[in-house]
Parts: sequence; C-alpha cells; structure tokens
Amino acid sequence: MSQLSASDALDLVCRPGGMDAGESTQLLDLLISGGLAPERSAAILVALAKRGETAVELAAFVTGLLARAIPVPLVGGSLDPVGTGGSGLTRYNVSTTAAFIAAAAGVPIAKHGNRGSARSNGSFDFLEALGVPFQLPPDKLARLHADTGVCFLFARAFHPAIAAAAPARKLAAAEVKRTIFNLAGPLANPARPTRRLIGACDERIARLLAETMAILRVDGAVVVSGHPGIDEVSVTGATLVWEITAAGQHHRVIAPAVHHGIQHQDLPGGDAATNAALFHELIHGRLDGPLLDMVLVNAGVAIDAWHGRLISSAGEGSRQARDLVASGAVARGFNRHREAALALNG
Repeated sequence: MSQLSASDALDLVCRPGGMDAGESTQLLDLLISGGLAPERSAAILVALAKRGETAVELAAFVTGLLARAIPVPLVGGSLDPVGTGGSGLTRYNVSTTAAFIAAAAGVPIAKHGNRGSARSNGSFDFLEALGVPFQLPPDKLARLHADTGVCFLFARAFHPAIAAAAPARKLAAAEVKRTIFNLAGPLANPARPTRRLIGACDERIARLLAETMAILRVDGAVVVSGHPGIDEVSVTGATLVWEITAAGQHHRVIAPAVHHGIQHQDLPGGDAATNAALFHELIHGRLDGPLLDMVLVNAGVAIDAWHGRLISSAGEGSRQARDLVASGAVARGFNRHREAALALNG
C-alpha cells in the first residue's frame, strides 16, 4: 500500500471492521510525521475514537511506538503497574504507592507514566512532590533499577517521536475523552517489562487492553477495571479482572474489601502535594482505613501477578503487602530508592 493521504486515512478509520496491522502502522506513521495540519490529524483521531479502536490497531500502535522509543536496557524481568486514566475520579496515586510496596516484596518495578494532563496529580507530579528524581538517562535508570529494584520512566522523555502529534491530540481532546495514543502510550514502556498490571476505567477498554496484550504475547498481564469506573482495583465495589497468560485469558469478578457507605470520591487525595503527605502517612503506618486498604489490595494484585498466582492466590499478596508496610520495609525501600536516585542525579 502506498503512503496514506489524509482522506485515505479518514476512510480507513471510519471502516466498521477496523484496519489490519499494516494499515494501522501506516496510520501511525502519518500521524507522527508532522506532515498533516493538526486539524486534519485531530479529525482522524476523533473518528477512530468514535468508531472504537480494535485490539489489532492498538497492538500495531504500541509496536510502532516501541520501535521509535529510546530503549532502557534493564537486566532481568520487571513489572509495570500502569493505569490508562480517563475516569476523572482518581484522587490518590494508588499505582505509584503500590509500586513501592510491591518492590519491597521483591517485585522488580519499571513504571512508565507521565504528569497529569489537566491537573498536577499524575504519577510523575507525585514523584516530584516526593523528591524522587526521575529524569535520568537510560544507563542511570538501569543502574537504579539494579540497585533498588525500582525505576520510573518519564514517557515524554522516552517517546520523542510522538511530539509532532501533540497539537492534534490537544485538539481531539476537546471532542473525545481520549484517543488511541492515550491507550497505546501506557502499554509502550521502553523498558519492555515482562509482566503488566494495567488499569482501565471501563469494561470495554479493559477487554480491548486484554485482547491487545494477548496479541503482543507478553509473558503475563493482568487488566483491572474497578467500581465506579476507575483504572484500579476498587474497595467500594466490584472489580473486573482479566489475567492474560500463555494459556489464554481468564476473567472473574473479585469482591472488594467491605466499606459500606463509602464512595470512591470520599477517599482522601488531591493534588501532588496532598498525596505526597498521605504517602508518608501510609508507608509509616500512621494511616488506616479504606485508602490504605485500596493501596494494599492493588499492591497485592501486583505481587500476585508477578508470581503468576492471581487466580489462585486468595489475597496472599495483599496480606504480604500489609505486613511489609507494618514492618517498615516499604518506608526503608522508598528512602533507599530516593537516596540512590538523588545520588545518580547529582
């Protein structure tokens, strides 16, 4: 197929059956080439979002983004706990806190993410408020990961190729909640983690992500979507869970910790500074209640996912997470990581 034109691309994304992998790759090439006016690229992104992306299309975008990303050469496997966002409901940085807890359990973490798009409440706003340097070159990130079992990859620094699509994405955001870049970005971790814990804010997107992980043949992945539409495991309602393994996809509903009468919006949390203060209360054992339970259950799923025992664990990871917080192991691990990151950043 010859180079796509803007009109050809719009026709393709409007096709009900979706594009094949080759067509999807050509669309990505067109969108990040900088050759289209932002308004035309935005129209393509909006049309694709309204039609609904397929797993084949999303997998092709992820593969294309990884091919252009700056690689981070970690030694050994790792797990990325990441959410795709879009709910507008998340108030506390659960997955980043859970990452430090899982690391204390011996799970190697390579978390990929960004700043908040509308408010200063993204995972990397949170890390900045915690005083954790993250804008390190690949070799230093690899060393940090080897020394502390944790590293954080700032997406904007490792995906320079997609900068050309930024104006179109901003225009599209005025019409649709998210575009295919919002879904592909969290999956395109340049450290290429061997296992994933991925959150989605609704069941359709969760199913799409699970199907995409199966196409990409990751070693193991877990996709979660919690009540009332958050990209994490919930403690205020049920959570839908997909576990993707070499044997195929498994789906079940896991019961939440029981907090009758508490709504997700009632959980404490806010901007980066507020969440950083809550983080220190949590890891030093000075905060109890539903927010702690939510962090622990998400860390527990990460631990169980790493060990490939999610379906059979009966909450073993969550119990381990609670013990690690209570013992001070999480606080010690966080301090060790922060000090090592500061030294490498000096």
